Amino acid sequence: MGPMSDVDTLLDPAPPPKSAFWTVVETAMILAFIGMLAVMLIQVVSRYALAIGVPWTDEASRYLYITQIFLGLAVAERYGMNIRVTLVLDMLSTRIRSVIEAIGYLLTIAIAVAVLFGAMRMINQTGNVAASTLPVTMAWLYGVQALGLALYITLLAKDVVATFRRTSSEAHAS
Repeated sequence: MGPMSDVDTLLDPAPPPKSAFWTVVETAMILAFIGMLAVMLIQVVSRYALAIGVPWTDEASRYLYITQIFLGLAVAERYGMNIRVTLVLDMLSTRIRSVIEAIGYLLTIAIAVAVLFGAMRMINQTGNVAASTLPVTMAWLYGVQALGLALYITLLAKDVVATFRRTSSEAHAS
């Protein structure tokens, strides 16, 4: 495989296979985004056009934003679309690049696991704490974070395995 085909593969990767689970996750992420926009529109129109405050809009938009961010994190990783700066990586040999990528994935997993444990702890601590203006507990907010992080960690682990397999197969080929 020549260098051009490597670049073509990076620029136009094959989409992941369809699944009902990921369709639900992606739909929830999109609905959270649309819901956030709608709630923010209600907030702006009511405040500036009607001169009345709608107290639940701030909290609802924050919950929807967090839902969108944490589900979107996993969806972006699934499609290989999370932002990466690869200037230095692109100058390295394939083998060294793979090792550094794997280290990066492992460090990211470590950070995500730490945040996941924090979210799980907060779920336990806020299970009885009601949101200020919405009929949900604060645990819901941390539950969405935990779900998104668990999906993200799973996908990162898959990427680590794929990187090691790629490095191993390239080592055997040379």
